[in-house]
Amino acid sequence: MLVALVCIIAMAICTGGFSEDGWSAETPDKVTGREGKATILFCKFPHPQLGYKGQNNTGPVTGMKGDSVTLPCTFTPPDRFASSLTVLWMKGDPYTECTVFNHTRPLAADSRVTDSVTVNEEDRYGLIGNLTQGDASLRISDLQLNDTNDYFCHVHIKRRRREYVIRDVTRLRVVAPATILELSAVRDGITGGTIVCRVEGEPPANITWIDPENSTVHEDSSDTTVTRVPGKYQTVGRFLDPTLRGTYSCVAVNEHGREVRQIRLATAGFNYSNFIIGMFCLIPLVKFLLLLITGIILFIKIKD
Repeated sequence: MLVALVCIIAMAICTGGFSEDGWSAETPDKVTGREGKATILFCKFPHPQLGYKGQNNTGPVTGMKGDSVTLPCTFTPPDRFASSLTVLWMKGDPYTECTVFNHTRPLAADSRVTDSVTVNEEDRYGLIGNLTQGDASLRISDLQLNDTNDYFCHVHIKRRRREYVIRDVTRLRVVAPATILELSAVRDGITGGTIVCRVEGEPPANITWIDPENSTVHEDSSDTTVTRVPGKYQTVGRFLDPTLRGTYSCVAVNEHGREVRQIRLATAGFNYSNFIIGMFCLIPLVKFLLLLITGIILFIKIKD
């Protein structure tokens, strides 16, 4: 009973053939049975032909942010018995793949249907290969850092009642030169003053500082901190409690580029903590002056 139920489900969802990772199901168009009698339901799962396999054995693909890149995907071209060919490009892990491109091409000689693209995320994707020659390579334009991911090429070839699936995987890594997004001075009542330099880059940028005396302050100095922003390909450098008046430079560097930006602290005493210490030092002097003035006034009154 359980076997029959499985095959009924397979027939219901896979009429004309079903496939996953190269496996296909063959089911009959019609099964006739008599009420009250037993009926046999046939459900065959033959392995696909050996010729239908992915051929992409290339390594990871690297592209620069803002540029275009091609992800390879090749397969054995369909024969004359194939009726249609569908290319699905997906990204993400195998359990949560997200379709970014879906292209179907009819192959039957008498077909009046033209190619159709039902998914093209952000209109940045396009096939550049010749499908009839077994090339489903994908071009991605205007690369962004969050495009870094695993990409899966699924080629579905429908042939009679079978559908053959080829799946290739390519790792895409997007890199970017060090770019300073923000350089600013901030104040608070706890740490005093801080200069903040926010940098984007992949690989993460190294940040160094140049103070008004032209001295280099590295990111491992006690006067600086560096943090990485998870998921945003950003690095934030902070110069703590700058006490010198003048121009400070933030220098951001990675293997793909270098950028320098400057900020000028026009006033001394930018550091609140130094100001507070100075005020505490003045209190005894103010008390002494008040006592001196009070004594002089009393002396004058007594004398009169």
